[in-house]
Amino acid sequence: MKHNKLCAAALALAGLALVVLVGCSLPSLPGASDAPAAALDPLTGQAAIWTDRCPAAVTVQSDAGANLRGIGDASLVLEALTEGETSSSLCLVWPSVEAVPEVGPVAAGQDLYWQLLAAQQVLPVQRGAGVYAGNLLDEYGVRAVDALEVGVSAFYYEGAWGQPDALSWYTSGSRLSSVLAGLEIDPQTQSEALDTEPAPLPALLPFGEVSEPGTEGVAGIEVQFSETAATGFTYDAEAGVYRMADAGGAPRIDANTGEQAAFDNVLVLYSAPTLRDDGHTWGYDLTMGGGYYLSGGQAWNILWTQGVDTTLSIYNSGGKAISIQPGRSYIALLGSLPGQQLILTDASGAKLSTP
Repeated sequence: MKHNKLCAAALALAGLALVVLVGCSLPSLPGASDAPAAALDPLTGQAAIWTDRCPAAVTVQSDAGANLRGIGDASLVLEALTEGETSSSLCLVWPSVEAVPEVGPVAAGQDLYWQLLAAQQVLPVQRGAGVYAGNLLDEYGVRAVDALEVGVSAFYYEGAWGQPDALSWYTSGSRLSSVLAGLEIDPQTQSEALDTEPAPLPALLPFGEVSEPGTEGVAGIEVQFSETAATGFTYDAEAGVYRMADAGGAPRIDANTGEQAAFDNVLVLYSAPTLRDDGHTWGYDLTMGGGYYLSGGQAWNILWTQGVDTTLSIYNSGGKAISIQPGRSYIALLGSLPGQQLILTDASGAKLSTP
């Protein structure tokens, strides 16, 4: 049976990460599961379109402005301050490489995102990587599609005079698919250890019916990653989604569609950041923490841990496990660095007490 180096390595990475972070023993490789579980998308908890594919995760420039593509279509968006003290980085995730639209500008890979998504066996897509992200992928043999390696074979350049390279490289699912065989990457979840149908990937979040009532009246949230970088959301009650805005309050528009990005769920996870030896890159404690969850016009104070069956387990402030509404999610990691804070507002725009 054909060996899938990417997925096998990612499974090993997922197991090791869970051992280190939550003290669990290595989970055994799952076998075939029942049909309902196999039919759910691990990124959204909704009916799956791609049932045997590794998700694709693309790091992009958060400060791309009007040139940002793909954010309105991604099943999942992750954001954190990963390098330096000013700009955050974004990671956009789709259920398969075939589902990736035009996306970019493609940015350097970040090990924080690859760790968070290890259980989903993601295919990393990046333009270079720092030493920590590079070491992580090298150690576990996880193969990324990297613009600095394959160039215009899978990416295209849209630079203009005076525009930095960091804002100029884009890709798409069709372009990425064209180089996978040459990189010995199999986009299927099948691995050598499985002699039956591939098992479904574990869900990113504990998706299910939300039975635990939340707090009403939180209509807006702003996540400040630094004094100059922030992402905000305003609840659209008619559509039932949280519409995304940039630090100045302008709508965050997907250049592919001209429409404002919107999400069913917004989660802010508090995590203790540590400046690494290079004096530039931030590492995060992914063991556990507090946070905040918004969905359907309600808000919850939450606790979170790394889980085994789900990448992230979510609890209310009393320690009771709660479910996350199936749908598209935005997840931010926020620490206690200078300039970082969470601002909540009501429907009139008045500030509410911060959890």
